[in-house]
Amino acid sequence: MSSHTTLMSSTIEQYRDAKSQYLKLRAEAKKDLLRRFQELANELLIIQRELAEDFDHKVAMPVKGKKPKKLAPAAQATKSAPAPPPAKVSTPAKSNGSKSSAAAKDAPLFAVKDDLSAEEANILKHIEKNRKKLAEAQAAGRAIKPIEDRIYELEDELRLVQSK
Repeated sequence: MSSHTTLMSSTIEQYRDAKSQYLKLRAEAKKDLLRRFQELANELLIIQRELAEDFDHKVAMPVKGKKPKKLAPAAQATKSAPAPPPAKVSTPAKSNGSKSSAAAKDAPLFAVKDDLSAEEANILKHIEKNRKKLAEAQAAGRAIKPIEDRIYELEDELRLVQSK
């Protein structure tokens, strides 16, 4: 019985030591990260000031960091091969100023046209990409207004290109 008790107390002591060491390392890492952050922030301010003074170029501090673009091997292969242009083109659906229903958003916005210019195909590709973003944002409960605005701008751009 006593060997079982000493074994259990030994395990508990090891656990407590490990937990204590973890908390110490965590506190040290936090201090190091905060110090490094301050160094980088100071460097940013120095560079910003130099750009303004030496080159008359004002740069705003970034509010959000930019994510690096990383493509998967399959995505890189599709990027190098030209994608076939989408088969949809303008005959925009008009709305009467009210919010469109989900069915109206899913309905094709453009009639089929065989001879697409490269510019039209590019705009259509961006519209589809933004529609996917819109669906993801709606599902995640994020703000959708900027994405809807971008889609509207792209549709206007498409109408202008097609009216040429």
